[in-house]
Amino acid sequence: MNQALLAHIRTLCQDDATFEQIQQMLLAEIHPLEQEIRHAHFQVEQQKALFRVVTRLREPIELESIFQATAAEVRQLLGADRVGMFRFYPDSGWDDGEFVSEDVDPAFPAAIAHKIHDHCFGDQFAVHYQEGRVQNVADIFNAGLSDCHIQILAQFQVRANLVVPLLQGRHLWGLLCIHQCSAPRQWQPTEIEFVQQIANHLAVALHHAELLAELQAEVIERQQAEQRAQELNHGLRQAIVELKAVNKELEAFSYSVSHDLRAPLRSIDGFSQALLEDCLEQLDTAGQDYLRRIRSASQRMGQLIDDLLTLARVTRSDMREEPVDLSLLASRLCTQLQQSQVDRLVDFVIHPGLTTRGDGRLLQVVLENLLNNAWKFTARQAHAHIEFGVIEQEDGIPLYFVRDNGVGFEMAFVDKLFKPFQRLHGMQEFPGNGIGLATVQRIIHRHGGRVWAEGTLNEGATFYFTLAAEEVRA
Repeated sequence: MNQALLAHIRTLCQDDATFEQIQQMLLAEIHPLEQEIRHAHFQVEQQKALFRVVTRLREPIELESIFQATAAEVRQLLGADRVGMFRFYPDSGWDDGEFVSEDVDPAFPAAIAHKIHDHCFGDQFAVHYQEGRVQNVADIFNAGLSDCHIQILAQFQVRANLVVPLLQGRHLWGLLCIHQCSAPRQWQPTEIEFVQQIANHLAVALHHAELLAELQAEVIERQQAEQRAQELNHGLRQAIVELKAVNKELEAFSYSVSHDLRAPLRSIDGFSQALLEDCLEQLDTAGQDYLRRIRSASQRMGQLIDDLLTLARVTRSDMREEPVDLSLLASRLCTQLQQSQVDRLVDFVIHPGLTTRGDGRLLQVVLENLLNNAWKFTARQAHAHIEFGVIEQEDGIPLYFVRDNGVGFEMAFVDKLFKPFQRLHGMQEFPGNGIGLATVQRIIHRHGGRVWAEGTLNEGATFYFTLAAEEVRA
């Protein structure tokens, strides 16, 4: 109370008893006002501290810096000996963790980075803190705490303890701990409310940190994906360069095959024929047979070379996509086959309206090979049946097929069908070089589809193919 005011009141009083009575009355009136003033001052400082916390949350500041600055402000405002942020280790069941930030009076030991294990916390208390529980202990030795809890707090000289949960969303991330080490302390409701408000704002910071970590992880993942894409593109460009070089080598090889190898083969065949025509009488039967075998072998070699060149051209030729009427192509090819052997009895079934997009020239080669095979391998049937059609699949991709009732094949050898020069029947039974189905497969693959076959010996075969990529089958 103001001393000058008291002296003035003393002069107005008749005696000391009256003055003492008036003084006590004034003190009784002034004391609550002083408490309200102190409370108001605390609330002002409280709001200032909260404002600074919120301001920091709006700035691009790291979580560690937010924790450190907040701990210092809270300790100063509350006059506490230690303020720390304790974090539970992920996947520890809330039994293990450490202080990741603190502000502490130098007279007391630091708790930062001390690993703490409390086997009771996860089982008994974590769920309550996750629901917002606050621990308010004026004196740890008179609060009924367990011995292990007291032991953990005593190692940091804690006497009074105020603990508020730090939540990350709905997950208990850690604890905001206020310690009084010098003596017991009765925590005031305004102080508890203030610490809860601080914890709520720190929860926002934790949520922001989580979102930022997820964003950074996504950015890193995208950067890595972009780097992988660049590496793949670089590898692809390199592969294209190498492929062009290989194609040039193949072209050179094809030229060599078509010119350098054909010439000696023509010479062998021509001179063998000349010997047969001009020197027939000087040769015995065995010699004539040898020359005919030489001619046959050289002609077969020439045919093999032609087939290899055809296969190479299928691989190297440019694709030209256009509308293709498969039904029309098949009908023309079947008509040509029937005209080549008018005495054969063959039922051709061509499903109408089968159209697609692709390289018409290459797709004609596909149908030529498949229908020619069907024609060839049904030659022994008194009444042959050849069908070209489509099966609608659930994924909407047309499944085309060529089916016949010819000699078929054993499924144990199906893998050999599409390999160059692999044959399931002898040349004496059915002519051919075994290159047709390999050509079919390469053309189908270039269209993004696949081709396979099913057959039964002496009961016919069916060749299936698609012209678009299908879903990967398990």
